[in-house]
Amino acid sequence: MSESSPCWIRLAPNGIEINLHADFRGGFALPQGVDDAVISVSADSDFLLYLDGVELGGGQFSDYPDRPTATEFHTGALEAGEHLLAALVWFRGKDFSTYRCGAPGFRCELRGGEFRFGSSTAWKARLDPAFTSGPIADVTGQLGFVTCCDGRKSDNWQRPGFDDSGWETAVATDDRGMPEPRPVPRLAPGERRSVAFANQGFLLRTGEKETFAVTVSRDLMRAVPAARFFGLPGLYGIEPVTFAEPRPIQPPVLPENGSFVILDFGGECAGKLEIELDAPAGTVVDLSHGEHLDDGRVRSQIQSRNFTDRYICRAGRNRFAIPFRRSGGRYLQLNFTEYAEPLMLHYAGIRPQELPLPAAARFDDGDRLHAKLRQVALNTMKLCMHEHYEDCPWREQALYAYDSRNQALFGYYAWGNYEFAATSFELLGRGIRPDGLLELCAPARVPVTIPIFSWIWFVEVDEHWLYSGSGRLFLQFERQMEEMLERALTRRDTATGLCLPPEGREIWNFYEWVAQLDGSGHHPLSAPYNLYLVLALRSFEAMKARAGRPVPNRSDALQAAVAREFRRPDGFYATYRNGSELIGFHEHVNALALRLGLLPPELYPQFIRLAENPQVVPASTSSLPFVVDALHQAGPEGRRFAAERLTAAFAPMLFTGSDTLWEVAAGALGFDGAGSLCHAWSSVPVYWQGARQLGVTPLEPGFARFAVSPCPGTQEHIAGEVPTPSGPIRIDCRRTAAGLKLAVECPPALKPEIRPLPEFPVL
Repeated sequence: MSESSPCWIRLAPNGIEINLHADFRGGFALPQGVDDAVISVSADSDFLLYLDGVELGGGQFSDYPDRPTATEFHTGALEAGEHLLAALVWFRGKDFSTYRCGAPGFRCELRGGEFRFGSSTAWKARLDPAFTSGPIADVTGQLGFVTCCDGRKSDNWQRPGFDDSGWETAVATDDRGMPEPRPVPRLAPGERRSVAFANQGFLLRTGEKETFAVTVSRDLMRAVPAARFFGLPGLYGIEPVTFAEPRPIQPPVLPENGSFVILDFGGECAGKLEIELDAPAGTVVDLSHGEHLDDGRVRSQIQSRNFTDRYICRAGRNRFAIPFRRSGGRYLQLNFTEYAEPLMLHYAGIRPQELPLPAAARFDDGDRLHAKLRQVALNTMKLCMHEHYEDCPWREQALYAYDSRNQALFGYYAWGNYEFAATSFELLGRGIRPDGLLELCAPARVPVTIPIFSWIWFVEVDEHWLYSGSGRLFLQFERQMEEMLERALTRRDTATGLCLPPEGREIWNFYEWVAQLDGSGHHPLSAPYNLYLVLALRSFEAMKARAGRPVPNRSDALQAAVAREFRRPDGFYATYRNGSELIGFHEHVNALALRLGLLPPELYPQFIRLAENPQVVPASTSSLPFVVDALHQAGPEGRRFAAERLTAAFAPMLFTGSDTLWEVAAGALGFDGAGSLCHAWSSVPVYWQGARQLGVTPLEPGFARFAVSPCPGTQEHIAGEVPTPSGPIRIDCRRTAAGLKLAVECPPALKPEIRPLPEFPVL
């Protein structure tokens, strides 16, 4: 039986178009008990669901407005009788790098046995009184709005006995059809993470500024030893303090008018920030999060970025979590103001949200530094995987094609994670723009895009087919890919045969965060643009052949034009051309040239040490996968130097005590103080260990045929695994005086081809 068929509903328009928080309630009578019921929920933009006053959770997948997805919740046994579904629904209403703006809408359906109940215009709705709706500061242009909640206005509207007679009824909105199941598991917050107090004391606030983050950044803070601040016994008052028991916070004494505590999560973490405290009504708690304490405090405001949310306490016990935004970082700073009675802090910290992953593939080469690099690289990768690949968990959480290509390639050697990768690549592919390029991020609508990110998308789709064995993405996007390439190939410079990068206000011809490649200049004749387009053409041709389609060869002519127009007198490649003038000399560009066979072998010895040439701009972390592959291709000395290069790039990060790898070598100092300390495009060691040290690479889709070319370097013994769709490939390799003693185990369906490197013959 069905009490009602679900429809898409919303709060009646009220003039608030962005950052809209709406409450919905719908009651139903269950005629007979059920052992379990399933509730399917979809919302633009996110939701928190309650059944009979108990929070079940939230978690709208990052989808496109025209193809909504649903998240399912299992209720367990439900007794016959009256029940209540309630939901707090949040609508962003503004484009961000993590969100493509749609229209307000909420759909909910409960299924239990033959019983059906769903959202309808009989449901009650109102504007939530506690959460600030309407214009408010952005955290960043990627993440969305800051959160402000006034606990004094919270009225427990989720409970069954609440009087909603004064509420209006919901209104029907445009029918978006039946939502698809979310393609990745819901990320339920875990247990509260144990934290320790890093600092505490009193503050002087001189007034409210333009954002919460600016206000906090201007607070004058005076540290007080923990023993004195919390009233604890102890030698010198410097012992670590945790939440072994609630911690009292005394009111300030004039002229100070507030207090602060800084909590340390013990390492980088991503999840929902949460506080629990006893406080007098009106106490203001500003929650600032960040990755470091380089300033002696959390860096709450960085240019236009605002990493501070606000909660205002009701009298008594307060429990609050940021409901609709995952936060990343290591530190949480709480600034307390507007209170004259003692506070009792029961907890402040984070509930991690983690994507379920199998155990990472095993690797051991007997080197403790390499083991630590792998551990930290894997941790970095996990922290940048939630709904899709993310560039970083702190500042952006956005899906980019360039970042995701690195992340997927590394992930194939850690977990396989083929379906997760496919979800990210499909989101990117669906972001096609009218100009034939992909949106910079997905699902999003961003003011600019980076053309080569569209071309690296071809590469990651090709690699996904090769590693996963599935050509689904190519079949889905083949026509779109053809049209994208056709448009690119029509933008020709007739004099040189080169393709011209798109130009305009919506175009950023960025290649890498180094001088001359950061997109700051105007360079119509660009070697990196054409090299990445050649990579895209090569990938498309490979996928065409794999699918049994006719293969038009358009890459050779473009590659020949690059060789003709950018080759320097010394045989290496310049970065740009302006008439007869060759401009720029970059390791990144020459690594691409070597990969494509444009550098002759006699130049390999010079390429290996190219970054040491003062005229050359070295590659940064984002392009290191291309560089180490080129070094590996450059012979025995190149392979030895590649291992040294990776250690030199990432070991300094470990020596700071970081448990994650950074966006750039400058760490937090990068980007005028906004550098990320957790950026998965840097997790190259995982790829190097599997693809180059163990030497396992697929030759046919799904590793049906695969190469084994072990490169133990200076290690006497290496052993490890490489995931495949059919099961792990296991490698054991031991050096002897005569050569390598190699053992290969693999699933029966897979066929290894031993391809020894000249410096490491296999017995």
